[in-house]
Parts: sequence; structure tokens; C-alpha cells
Amino acid sequence: MINLNEIENEVLEFWKKQKIHDKIKSKNKKGKKFYFLQGPPYTSGKIHIGHAWNNSLKDLILRYKRMQGLNVWDRGGYDMHGLPTENAVQKKLRIKDKSEIEKYGVLKFVKECRKFSSDNAKQMDKDLERLGVWLDHKNAYWPIKNEYIEGEWWLIKKAWEQNRLYKGKKIMQWCGHCETSLAKHELEYKNVNDNSIFLKFLIKDKKDEYLVIWTTTPWTIPYNLAIMVNPDIDYVKVEVEIDGKKEKWIVAKALSNEFISDLLNYKFKVIDEFKGKKLLGTKYIHPFNKELKSVYDELKKESKNVHTVILSKEYVDTTAGSGLVHCAPGCGPEDHEVGKKYHINAFNELDEKGYFNDRMRDFSGLRAKENDSDFIKKLKDNGSLIIENKVTHEYAHCWRCHNPVIFRATEQWFMKIEDLISKMLGFNKKVKWQPKFTDKNFKLWIENLKDNGITRQRYWGCPAPIWQCECGETEVIGSSSELKSRGGKVPEDLHKPWIDEVTFKCKKCKKNMKRIPDVIDVWIDAGTASWNCLYYPKEKKYFDEFFPADLILEATEQIRLWYSMLQICSSIALNKNSYKNVYSHGMILDIQGTKMSKSLGNIISPYEIIDKYGADVLRYYMCETNAGENINFNWDELKIKQGYLNILFNVSKFFREMNKDTKPMKKLDLEEKYIISRKNQTIVKVTSLLEEYKLDEIIREIEKLFLDLSRIYIKSTRDKANSKESGKLLYAIKDVYIDSLKMFSIVCPFICEKIWQDLRNDGIVKEESVHLCSFPKADKKLIDKDLEKMFDVTLEIIEKGLYSRDKEHIGLKWPLSKAIVKAPIDVSPELKEFIGTQLNIKEIVLKNNKENVTITVDLETKMNDTLLGEGYSREISRKIQDARKKSGFIKSDFIKLGLVLDKEISKLIKKENLNFIKERVNCGKGKEIVIDNLNEKDYEHSFDYKIKGKEIQVFFSKI
Repeated sequence: MINLNEIENEVLEFWKKQKIHDKIKSKNKKGKKFYFLQGPPYTSGKIHIGHAWNNSLKDLILRYKRMQGLNVWDRGGYDMHGLPTENAVQKKLRIKDKSEIEKYGVLKFVKECRKFSSDNAKQMDKDLERLGVWLDHKNAYWPIKNEYIEGEWWLIKKAWEQNRLYKGKKIMQWCGHCETSLAKHELEYKNVNDNSIFLKFLIKDKKDEYLVIWTTTPWTIPYNLAIMVNPDIDYVKVEVEIDGKKEKWIVAKALSNEFISDLLNYKFKVIDEFKGKKLLGTKYIHPFNKELKSVYDELKKESKNVHTVILSKEYVDTTAGSGLVHCAPGCGPEDHEVGKKYHINAFNELDEKGYFNDRMRDFSGLRAKENDSDFIKKLKDNGSLIIENKVTHEYAHCWRCHNPVIFRATEQWFMKIEDLISKMLGFNKKVKWQPKFTDKNFKLWIENLKDNGITRQRYWGCPAPIWQCECGETEVIGSSSELKSRGGKVPEDLHKPWIDEVTFKCKKCKKNMKRIPDVIDVWIDAGTASWNCLYYPKEKKYFDEFFPADLILEATEQIRLWYSMLQICSSIALNKNSYKNVYSHGMILDIQGTKMSKSLGNIISPYEIIDKYGADVLRYYMCETNAGENINFNWDELKIKQGYLNILFNVSKFFREMNKDTKPMKKLDLEEKYIISRKNQTIVKVTSLLEEYKLDEIIREIEKLFLDLSRIYIKSTRDKANSKESGKLLYAIKDVYIDSLKMFSIVCPFICEKIWQDLRNDGIVKEESVHLCSFPKADKKLIDKDLEKMFDVTLEIIEKGLYSRDKEHIGLKWPLSKAIVKAPIDVSPELKEFIGTQLNIKEIVLKNNKENVTITVDLETKMNDTLLGEGYSREISRKIQDARKKSGFIKSDFIKLGLVLDKEISKLIKKENLNFIKERVNCGKGKEIVIDNLNEKDYEHSFDYKIKGKEIQVFFSKI
């Protein structure tokens, strides 16, 4: 096996020393523009296996575009703000929460965040370089730089000018650990085993008559302000007996058996049946009325519908539970939506960490979600709990700290986008998606977009460019120059806390305007990359030349993340889409199909693979995965790819050795015409696939070509290497192999470069680097589909013939007199001869069997003395070649040869057999093979062998 790590380090040094990437950019400077927009990986440390897959695919297509002569915009970029960095720095500094950050000092904390993200970006540059990824890292876009921040401010200003920016109190997903609101795209969902409880709410002025609800969020019960029923569903009032006491419960008819009989194992009697709309306005006593009576009384003054039954067709069904839904308008957007219809205000008294505040009396100090068991105990103690069990369901978690999120009523700044949905769907019609299903998923996501909360209550992020005055005036700043023109002193660093000190006079009341303390959602960083990457709006040149992006390429999860944020941001700022083509790959799982995680111990580092197999093997393996599909990582498949790269390398050795003393010959046989036709057909197909961004399909095509070159063409024509026809072999190998290398260099750039340099040193190729070559162009005149079809049948005949030999235990070295072949199509006389040569059979009798597509090969297995003599001569030649190799001889070394043969073999070996042996083993011209009567001292080397149990001795010396 070749040492790929050694080769790759050698090639990296060559690229660096000779500045190959720079030379390509210079060469293509006047070429057609191609804008690749790098989806920014987060600077959390060394690259992970997902980064390796993602960037291998990106590098593949960019190398192709460069070989096509395109002027490729390949600026690198990173995601550097936000919670992941803050959490990592907090961990390093042993800081628990925001209060401790304030105590430590925001300035020092932000400096630590900058260092963390900058150091990691530099490390990731090195990691990607080791992977062979060519991006412009010297000029990579960093969202932590002022120029980038101003590009975001420009967007916020545009939104303000379009009346798209507004402040409002909404029910937002909230992370108590990170103490900030989260947008929909910042959530990840996990299956969790949660508390599930059924409760009974006493109907006011009724004795022992209850409304039954079900919930998986016990902590929200204190915030319950209504119960929702579906007006069109059938409900029943049932009588149940519990410990000798009779109670009346109201539940959905369709769920009564499942809930009461199956789950509770109670008997019940239906005493009334009615539609849900009959329950509208029914008042009930809250289970915590005793603890929170004064609070609830205040809320009832605001709305008479507090603690009554309200109606909802959208959010009440009979798929689970009781058919009555607990409604807490301060704890969920759906509840809030329905509550608003009935003039019930949001009620939520959680602090930033998710704790109940002092207004919540007995519940003060309890934490939402975390203290569910305390709420359940209180409900059990006051007799409201019917049953408690566990249920597995999906629950939202913070995308960065991975803790469960809660809902909290919070005041934030929002970007109005719901009225842009139809426009964005229109823009998307011009986008080409690979694979096709991602287009459908993207449309579905866009169709359900809601106004986006863009402010976060954190420290390390793009500062919100919103200044407010105590008189109520608001001003949004779009650039540092605008800030300066308003009289603000622009700091060297636009981050908190420096920007917080910048004030300017209010136009209305002349008092100082102060910036709101929030930072911007980190996904706005990524969403503005389409123009920030081109230095816009500060510079117009590159934007005018390159925008919009010709390609973006990320994992399918980015459909709801980066892809949509890019479109939202460009729709607002530029009134156009920001990309033309999208390619998406899947996620990496372990071999069992389980998501990789530290807790499971199944994470694989790309360096584990690179250190063992090299970066080329990693790229080769991962880029072949079907578009949009997850990959179950498999070490065994890496070994297979390593083996294929060995085959590619060994063809080079064979080719270079031949090239030393052979001249190419253009007069070709059918086998040469076949492999050359295959090459040109492959170029056509691969080029088409690349142009359509069907990246996952190209590797199989190129791989099949170079494997067929080795396993079919070279293997079947190797005898030509030692004959007058060697020029044909050399011509075909050179023609196919050189173009295979060029095509495959976009997948495995290291080994192809190494082989190229070896060929260059031998004078076979001229270009300084394989990556400075143009991508191969097909000569369509040389494509012969009929020949390829006929040859494919020929190869199948040979395969069946070899199988028949194996079945009869007759090795290929032993010639047979005849084979009868039945095949569905005719093959030319030339290919019949080729079949005979490959199967070592003197006569091929071909019978056309058009009615049956099955190919059969029947062998004549009896061998006469002539055939046996020929077989022994072939076996003897193979043994001599083995002896030469063991003695360190090379192909061009001539030898004098002596043989001591078993008597039976001697009788069979004739003069023509000896001539065959001489030619095969490079016996010196004019030197006869000495048989049996020889002086062993005349030879330097000797070896003993057995052929079919018969002994032979081989003696030889170099001459």
C-alpha cells in the first residue's frame, strides 16, 4: 500500500512553494465569473467530520470550475459571534450566568470571546488546508470585523426604512441557561421522556363536576387562563366513581374509553352528550386559586374570559389527551393567538433564568421545566391530579447549549417578513435545487415563516444599531459614517461595551439617544454573507461583477437555517434572491445509523481518518454519498477506497515503465477503441453531471473508468507489453489515464498531483500541476456506443468463461481447444479472437441466442500433449517471473536461464514452448535455455517450484 500521508504532505509543500492556487487564479483572471458563497462554519474548534464532508464537496466543484477556466470567487468565511463562543468562554472562565459576566467585566469577556473565535478560525484554516481545500483564507470574511458589522447594520436600516422593524411583546422560545430569546431557526428537537398529567378543573357553582385537561408541561399550570374545546367535536359528561365518591367529568366522546377505561381502569356512565360549542363561557375554579387568588382576580379585571372555556378548531382535536386543552396565553404562541381572540392577555412571570418571580407567591423561586415535579406534587396535594405518567415526545432545545427551552413573554425587536413570503417563493422559482426534494422542503418552510425576532440579550454579537430617546424617539443607524454624521464618536471596535458608550442628540427633544443593549441574532450574520462576502455595500465593484452567488452548498438542515436567512435578508435589502443553485448533502451517523455525539462516544474526528488513510480517501469516500441522504460511517468502505487509489497509482507505475522504451502507435485494435470510447463517453457524462450539480454521481463514473482501464483493458492486453503491439497499449493507456487523472483530481487532488509530478519528471506531461490543466473535453467522433455494447457482452462472456474454468478447476494458464458460447447478440470476428485470447481457448464457437438474454459458455476440457506443453510453458514462465522479482530484477534486465524439469514435463515442452518462455522472461538474445544438463555454479540464483505436483528448478543470472 502506498503511504498517502507522506504523499499528501509532500504535495502540500509543493502547492505552497509553487503557489499553485495563486497561479490558477491568475490564469483565470479574465475568465467567466463564478461566485461561490461559503456557508460559514462555526469557529468552535478543530473541524469535525461534517465540516470535512461539506468542504470536500465544495472543493470538488470549485476545482472543476477552475479547470473550466472560470474566474472563481472562493473567499472563505466563518460564523464567529453568538452563544457557542459565549458558552465556551464562560466554561473556560468558570462563569455560570450573565450576572457573573457583568461582575467579571463585559469588556474583558468580549475580548476573550474575540480571542477564542479568532484562534479557532486560524486553526480551522489549517485543518481545511490539510484536507486539500482551496479557499481564500487570507481574506476570509469574519463577522467580528467592523466592515461586516456595518453590512448588517445596512440591512437593519433598510428594514427600518421599509417599516419592517418593530418592537413588540411576544411569546418567545427562551433559553434559561443562555438567558436570551431564540428564533424558530435556533431550535433543535429531541425526543424526551416527559411528565404527562391529567387534571380536573372544578366547574364554578357545580358540585363535583369537572373539566378534564391533559398537559406535558406541568410548570405552565399556574399560568392557565382558559380551557380550549373544539366547537364541532362531540363531548360527553360522564359519571365516574372513585373510592366510593361519584364525580362528573367532561371529556371528548372519542377519547372517553381510551382515557377512562383503558388508562384509568374506571367504569363510567354517560349522562349527557353535546357539541363543544355548548361549553363556551363555562367558568371554572383554577387548581391554584387559593395560592394565586389575588393575581387571578387582577387578571379577571382585565378580561371577563379568564378561567372560562373558549373555542378553537385549529388547536383542539381528538388524537390524544382528553379533548380539552389547557390554554396559557403567556406560554405558547398558539395559546397566545387564541387568547387574543377572547381578549385574554399573556400572563408569564418568569425571569431571564426561567425562575418564577415574587409575584407568583408560593411558586416563587421554582424553575420552569426543571421543577415540574414540585408543581405535580402541589396538584396532587390539592386533589386536582387524576393521573401522572410518562410520555415520549419531541421537545425544543437550545441549538447551542442543548438545554430544553421554555416560553416567556418578552419584549423584542422583530423583522416583519410574513408579507414577503409570496415574493420569496417567486424568487425561488429561478433557483435550481439538488436533490429535487430539497426545493419542496424549502418552499414548505418559507410558506410557514413568521415575523422574526432579531434581538438577543447577550454580549458577543453584532450590536443592534438602534438608538432610543426617553422621549420615545427611535433612530436606526446604517453605517459608522452615518453614526459619525449624527455626532456619535465611532469606536475602533463596534462591539459591546464600546458601542454602548456612543450617544448623540435626539432630533426631537435634543436629549441624548442611547443604544438599546441588545445584540443581533447570529443568523443575521450568516444571512448577510451574500453581500458582505463581496465587501458590499462599502464597495460596489465585486458586487456588480459577481452577485448573486452561483452556488451554495450545505447540509439539508440549512433549509430552515442559512438558506432561508439568505433569502429573507436579500429580499429585504436588495429585493432579489442571493443564489442560483443549491446542493445539499445529508448528516453523518455512526455505522448503526445513530447521530454522533460526545455522550455516546461515537464521534469520529477527520484526523482519525486522515492519519490512518489520508485526506484523499476521506474525500473520495464522503463525496460519493447520495445527495441529501445521511451517511452511516463505515471504516470498511474507507479500506475499499484506499485499495482503489492503490490501483490508480499502480497504473502509473506500469505506464511509466512501459513509456521508457515504447513509442505510441495509433493503429488500434477493438480493445483500444473500446476503452478510448469509454473515456470520451465518461467525459461527456461527468461534465454534464457537474454542470447540473449532481456531484454525488460523478465519482462512480470516473472510478469505473480507471478501474476498467486497469482491471479490464490492461489486464486483458498485458501480453501486448512484450510484443510488437506494445505501442497500441501505450497509446491507449496514455490517452485514457491522463484524462482520468485530470477528472479525478477534483476528487482526490493529492494522489493525482503526485502521479502527475512523476509523469512530468518522466517528460510524459508538461503542465506544472494537474490542477493547472483544463478539464478534459470529449472527442465525440471516438465514441462508439455499438462497440461498447458489443464489448460489454464480450466481457460478460469472458466472465462466464472464467467461472466455467473455476468450476472445472482448470487454471487460465492451461489452454483449451474449444468453447461453445451462446449470447443474445453477435460479436465481431476480432472480438471472438479477443475472447479466445482472454479465456486461453483455441476456438470460440458463437451461437446467436436472441430469444434468451442469458449467456452460457460450455468448455471442451480435454487437453492433448500440445495444449499441456503450452500450459506448462506458461506456468514455468510465471515461476521464473516470480524468481526474478524475488531476486530484485527489473523488467529490462536480461538473463541467462537454465531449467531442471520433471521427466513428464520435459517430454511435453517443445521448441516453440521454449521460445515462448524466452520471450516472456527476457532471456538474453542468442542465449538458449539450458535444459536438465547444466552446471549449477554457472548461475547466481536458483529456486525450486512445483507445478501440478511435479518439481522444477530454475537457475538464472543477469547478463
